[in-house]
This record gives sequence, C-alpha cells and structure tokens, in this order.
Amino acid sequence: MTPVPGRLPRWMRERLALSGAAQALSRRPCAAVAAGLVALSVFAAQAASPAVPAYREFKDWIVACDNVRRCEARLAPAAGDTLPMRLLVAREAGPAGAVGLDLAGEKPLSADALRLDGAALTGADRPAAAGSAWTNDGEGSYRLQGEPALEMARRLEQARQMAVQQSDGPLQLSLDGLAAALRFIDDVQGRVGTLTALHQPGAGPVSQVPAAPALPVVQAAAAPTPLADTQAFAAAVRTRNAALVARKCDAPRGASDDAMPLTDTDALVLLRCWSGAYQSAALVLRVPRSAPQQARPVALPDVPGGLPVGKNDDPSVATEAFYDPATATLSSFAKSRGIGDCGIARSWVFDGTAFQPASRDEQRRCAGSPGDWPALYRTRSVPATATAAPAPAQ
Repeated sequence: MTPVPGRLPRWMRERLALSGAAQALSRRPCAAVAAGLVALSVFAAQAASPAVPAYREFKDWIVACDNVRRCEARLAPAAGDTLPMRLLVAREAGPAGAVGLDLAGEKPLSADALRLDGAALTGADRPAAAGSAWTNDGEGSYRLQGEPALEMARRLEQARQMAVQQSDGPLQLSLDGLAAALRFIDDVQGRVGTLTALHQPGAGPVSQVPAAPALPVVQAAAAPTPLADTQAFAAAVRTRNAALVARKCDAPRGASDDAMPLTDTDALVLLRCWSGAYQSAALVLRVPRSAPQQARPVALPDVPGGLPVGKNDDPSVATEAFYDPATATLSSFAKSRGIGDCGIARSWVFDGTAFQPASRDEQRRCAGSPGDWPALYRTRSVPATATAAPAPAQ
C-alpha cells in the first residue's frame, strides 16, 4: 500500500521535497548556472560603471565619455607624434547606441589603401571601392556607421597592426591600447557581458544595457535691450576699476576690450587680461550700465563631475572669450599649443540670473587634428520663451 504523503513523518516529507528539487535542477545544471553567471556579470558591470564625464588614456589611445555617456576612442600616440590622419571610434549610449568609425586624412585613399596585419581589406570593407560600406566626402574623410562600424571596430581590436598605403610608403596607425579603450567604453555604457559590447561581446541581452541619460536643459535669457557706445563703456570700466584689473591681470592692453548687453540693467564686459604667442584671455565682468565703477568678476562654473581645469586658473578669466547676446552664450577656446590640436573649449549660457555650464570639449594629448576635440559635457539650450523639457541625448 502506498503511504499517504500527508501521513509521513515530517523529516521524510522534507527529504522527499529536497530530493525532487535537486533532481529537477540536475536535469539542466549548465543552463541554470550559465544564466546566473551572465546575469551576475552584467549586473556587476552596470553597478560599477565609471562616473562621467570621464577622460582616460590607454597607451596610444584616449577615451572621452560625456555626461550622457556618449564615448569616443581616438588614436593619439603617447610619444606625441603629430599624425597626418585621424582615427576614432564613437558610440552613443543606450541599448541601440549607434557606432561610428571615422578615418580622415589630407587626401583621398585608394581602394586598397587599408591593411590589417599586412592584408588588404576586401569587398565592402574597402573605403574607396565601388559598393563600399564607407561614406566619404571626396577629400580624404571616410566614415562607417551602424553594424559595419561595429564589426570594423571589433576587427581593429583583434588586429596587431593597421597601415594606410600612401604614395610615399605605408603610414602605420597604432592599435596599442585600443582594446582597453573599447573595454572602458563598454564599462561606462553598461555593455560588459552583453551582445552589444565592443570588447568581447557576451550572451547578455540588449535589454540589459541601461538607457541613455537625457541631455540637461539650460534656459537662455531673453535678448536684452542694446547697449549704447560699447567701446566707451568698456574703456570706462577699465579706468574706474584699475585696482581690480591690476590684481587679476598681467600687462593688460585695452585695444581688445569689449562690452555687450547682458540684461536690461547690466552689461557683460570683457577686458583684455593677458596675451600669449597664439591666444589671449579676458577678465569677465558684470557691470551695472548706470555705474561702470561697480564691476564684479563673474566666476564661471565648471561642469558637474569634478574634472580638473588647472591649478592656477581664475574662474573669472576666459581664454579667447566671446559673448553672443542673441543666444546668451559665452564661449572660451584655450589651445595647449599653437596648432590647436589639444586644449579645452567651454561654453556657458546666461539664464537671466547667472551663467550655467553648457558644454566642455577637451583633448589633453596633442595628436595633430586642430580644433577637433572630444566632448565631455553637453546640454540643450532653449530660449526663455520655450518650455525647458528634458530631451534624449543626440
């Protein structure tokens, strides 16, 4: 006679229950363990994602990730060599984050110009061939987008050497550090262990990649009434605030002083503060239109995230400063050397009360691409009459 389970001793019922669970698990141990490991690895990677904005250097490559986790990996040799060609891999954040790969030189390439580990690319992978997956501007700039860019980035990561055949011989493009750079991008965007990873894609589904953050919104002040006789006003500000200018500036010159309307009652004045071999800087002042002697330095805030600007930087002094009253935007462009292939560019938007950080582009290692610096901080500016609703990153 078969015993009735409810009448069995408690210890026997518990043993039978445990035995049944163990047998069920034993029928598919590999699948259960594998799924658990994938989930744990993806969760751990996302939980430990580096803070942004982020800037890193990996051997001959640099990586910049902005505040909405868009990242760029750029070739920038550690030896400081000036390259006649630009190579970068960029990726948007989010599950469907698009990949772009740019290769730009001083002149167009031949169809068989690119070599990976000594072998020429074939088919649609050739930049200048008929039916190529690359788009180009006819002047030496080539771009891959989407799946072809993702596949090429993974191929570059696995290669040891990349060369571009030119009329005067091959140009070697270093891949040292690219694998670490792509892994860092995956870390920042929460892709490690997923199908979307640039470096060593795993089995984690696309749905496990975090959504891209929205761009912060800054609301620009309405255009103020014009300021009469701007040059005379700037001259009066310099004369009547001589002690302040002497304390803040070195050997000031007044020829490039300027004044612009900031509000209906205040002006923004830029007084030449110092001049270098290839750039100059201005002291940024907020001044009542009716009292030019009451100038106050404007402390321009840096972007959130604690990125260094410089030990001796005065927040009220901006290099190559320019203010546009129509958009309420103040911009600064500071080159680290004359050709402008490294440096920092920033902008601020006046919201009617104070200046808010709007953008920051930066490249600390010089690499031969003038003025082309990766973004570390972006916002969306809206006019005072618009509704400042958050927008997805673009």
